Amino acid sequence: MAAVVVAVVVSLVRDSLDPAWTVVQWYPPSRFADKTSLLAVLGGLLLVGAVNSWMFWQVLQGPADAAPLPRRALWLRRLLYVYVGWLLIPVPLPDEVETAVDVVLWVPIVILLAQVLTRSGPTFRLILVTTALLSTALPSVLEAVPPDSYADWAPVLSAVSLALVAAGLAWFLMILIAQRRDGRWTRTTMVLGACQLAVFPITVVLNQLVDFPESVVLSDLLDVLAVFQLVWLARTAHELNRPGTAPDPEPLRSPRWLLALMVLAPLAVIAPEAKPHMTYTWLDADCSSIPRFADTPPQDRRRVYLCLAGNGRSYENIRFWSAGGRPVADQQLLGRGWKSCAAGGGKVRAEALVYLCPEVVARDRPDLLLTAAQLKQRDAKERARRRQEVADEAAQYVSGCRDPWPALRTSRQVTAVHLPTDWDGYRIFDGRKASLDALYADTIESDSPLVAHGGAAMVSTTLEYGATCVTVKVLRTAPPIRRKGWDDVVDADLVLGSGRMHLKGRGIKVEVALPKAGKYRIRLHTRTLDEGVGEDLVVVFPTS
Repeated sequence: MAAVVVAVVVSLVRDSLDPAWTVVQWYPPSRFADKTSLLAVLGGLLLVGAVNSWMFWQVLQGPADAAPLPRRALWLRRLLYVYVGWLLIPVPLPDEVETAVDVVLWVPIVILLAQVLTRSGPTFRLILVTTALLSTALPSVLEAVPPDSYADWAPVLSAVSLALVAAGLAWFLMILIAQRRDGRWTRTTMVLGACQLAVFPITVVLNQLVDFPESVVLSDLLDVLAVFQLVWLARTAHELNRPGTAPDPEPLRSPRWLLALMVLAPLAVIAPEAKPHMTYTWLDADCSSIPRFADTPPQDRRRVYLCLAGNGRSYENIRFWSAGGRPVADQQLLGRGWKSCAAGGGKVRAEALVYLCPEVVARDRPDLLLTAAQLKQRDAKERARRRQEVADEAAQYVSGCRDPWPALRTSRQVTAVHLPTDWDGYRIFDGRKASLDALYADTIESDSPLVAHGGAAMVSTTLEYGATCVTVKVLRTAPPIRRKGWDDVVDADLVLGSGRMHLKGRGIKVEVALPKAGKYRIRLHTRTLDEGVGEDLVVVFPTS
């Protein structure tokens, strides 16, 4: 490490990468190294030098004193040390010679490993040796294939190469499992061996993230990751003389950061398969009939939401067209809706938001979750309650109403109370709805408190709020006109074809039987007794 620091200082003084690179990597820098930042590369060389120093400390530590090893274990240790030296010390040899030496050293190592490891059955050992030999010998055979044959055998060669990589990984995982079962190797040794699995994804990810020519220099620096293999081989040789067959071997637990790196690192370089597919169904959707949420099948609720959201009235200050004239997509409308759901409200109104997250809307607007039948039933109950309240209030006033013309006696007489609100009056008709529709259809402008048309008449009031006692008297002949004491006395003709006369208003609902069906004359007497208190007398008699 001291040599590395000195070489880095010399490189800084000379403004040249050659001294530091040669000391750390043991070979001259490539022509692309000069095109990168000097400080960045020197920083990387310092890290590589620190890792190499740690590697040498682990490799040169030597085994601890212990009992003599069996013959196979002794030869395995010797071969492991030779192989570590072969990998550690660079020897300029032709590629064919290097491959041959590597195979000659590695094959007996894997065979002796299978024999030395205890607590593993014969089937496990057979699979272990088979996968090791396949991943060691077959790559040399594939390299001997003539380049002219690559085009014809490309799919087969790719599949075989992938299978060999899988076989090598399987062998290594089985070795770690066997070491854990054996009990002689420490947890640190097995974790350092497992770190080799992170070498490949790290290299691939960093090379994808860094542009050329920095990627070439980075690949040279990442060669330092091979130290995990060297340290694992050396520690495997060091700890061969430890007591084996432990009853409870120390479990192998990889660090969480290593597992996370192995899983997430490949995802960093995965590009999307295609651009997101955007749809615009809300532009052509038929939103003329929108069912309530509870009446909408679950599979149709998003479509209904898009209808309401795309309409624009369910949003506050939302632009539905981009600056380039492109409409907002369904996915964007849904995204804004989900955002409002998460915020518990927002720019989307509850009438549309209920179709996305009913549980959120129900906290403030539970009525939106009712079915149409439930809402109709609730409204009917509310109307009945209000009618009963009005009827009870009117009943309190009836006891205080007196007969305004007691001398005018008749067998058909009714007294009721009308409770006006905002100057609304009451209707007199023959019981048929068509009569009222005809009255409403003809707009009759009149200052008279009694306006009649066909079989219906409207009685207006001079009271904004309060109570009006209404007395109805049915006579067989016309009574004398009596104007004294009344504010207005008005007559009108009415056709009561049903033989009955109905009075209907707020608090008043009266039905009076007539002698016979036909044309009648209605004489209305009105007056105001006090503030908020009025009195009406309705006299009905045949026109003949």
